[in-house]
Amino acid sequence: MAKDSLPELELANVRTREHITDTVTEIRRRADVPARTRLAVAKAKQRWHRDPTPLVAMGITAAAGVAAIVTGFAIRNSPAGHLADPTPSAASSAFTALLPFGARGNGPSAEEQAQPGRKGRKARKAGRKAAEEALDRDPAHKARVKQQAGIAAVQRRADKNRKQAVKRSKQAVKARG
Repeated sequence: MAKDSLPELELANVRTREHITDTVTEIRRRADVPARTRLAVAKAKQRWHRDPTPLVAMGITAAAGVAAIVTGFAIRNSPAGHLADPTPSAASSAFTALLPFGARGNGPSAEEQAQPGRKGRKARKAGRKAAEEALDRDPAHKARVKQQAGIAAVQRRADKNRKQAVKRSKQAVKARG
């Protein structure tokens, strides 16, 4: 630095001032939020004018979201939206027939029917017994149990056949080798 000539120092000072001026100009440009916003909006409009697909997709998504919310409120406010207290016609629908505990909201439970004056372990035991008896009388439950037994038998046969096939293929490989 001591050996620098005066013109070189002057040139360095000018370049430093220009650099500082450029930096200040860039900071001002970036700080001008309204202008940057206008530029971004203009570019987006150009993009959407060229290809409106993203805009259409956003609109469809927003409309579907609003429709889902409105539908949810409508279902919530209708009697069908509450399984706890079904309408008399819905109490024996196909859905409630598939429930393992029957339709909800249709009178006292099996425990309450079994021993109205009792509480505790004996009442729970009597309630379980009453529930099992009710299931034994239920034809839909009997059909489900029969179907599950049939499925289990088919799976057992399939497992057995698969194991035999694996065994045969291993023996065939040994015979060749």
